[in-house]
Amino acid sequence: MRVQIDCYPCILSQLSRLAKMATPDLDRQYELVRRMLRKVVDADDRTTPPEFASFFNRIVNEVSGIEDAYREVKDKSTQLGLELLPELRQLVAESSDPFEAAVRLAIGGNIIDYGVNPEFNLLEAEAGIREVFDLPFDREACADLKRRMDQAKSIFYMLDNCGEAVVDRLLMEPYADKLTIGVRGLPVLNDVTRREAKLSGIDFAPIIDTGDCAPGVSLRHSSPEILDALSRADLVISKGQGNFESLDEEFTRPVYFLLRVKCKVVAERLNRPLGSIQIIGRNL
Repeated sequence: MRVQIDCYPCILSQLSRLAKMATPDLDRQYELVRRMLRKVVDADDRTTPPEFASFFNRIVNEVSGIEDAYREVKDKSTQLGLELLPELRQLVAESSDPFEAAVRLAIGGNIIDYGVNPEFNLLEAEAGIREVFDLPFDREACADLKRRMDQAKSIFYMLDNCGEAVVDRLLMEPYADKLTIGVRGLPVLNDVTRREAKLSGIDFAPIIDTGDCAPGVSLRHSSPEILDALSRADLVISKGQGNFESLDEEFTRPVYFLLRVKCKVVAERLNRPLGSIQIIGRNL
């Protein structure tokens, strides 16, 4: 999904927040904002929101000298996921439809997102994950996803946020023998890198990283290795809004997007309610 006109207010609000995170010096904050604004002006019309975020992230890291500003938040999110996992695993096992329960919970974990909502309170995460059992859900699409996962010889599963990735294990583990797992190449926001995948207990399938710091999969800037893996997989499962924004328009392989709709622009693009949980198939 290319950046839409309505994305720019959000982008501009991010600039001031990131500048303040990078340095307390007011003059340097102004210079940072100017540098990031130049990136906005110079971007071509194919640029996606996650690609903008990668531009900004590199500038902030350069100025602040901090490689991973969200490490503490990420580790706390992962720990929460690990604490919830035994009970969530039991919920899936006792469900009348364990696959649907695992998919609902995997999408529920997508609530843990400091990119869309910098003020997100981790204490709200557990309730947000559990509420997915009470939200409208496309059972027909879920049944099709199961059929395709069962039949596929290779599945590429693209992770999103920390904490959420632990809950994703409920959906990934039964298909471990046919999975390849994707993560971010460099720290960005609260997204999963190889480090957090390991901390999340994700060691049951090969992992490939994007090679960059976009909170998505840039089809122009990600590593050849991950782009090749995406193109060869029988089925791609894309978690979260950032991955959707990256792969929505130009990705041509069979894919299921599993996400919560967290902003007005995505809600309008999908014609789905803000806050809803979605399972959306493309190129099938």
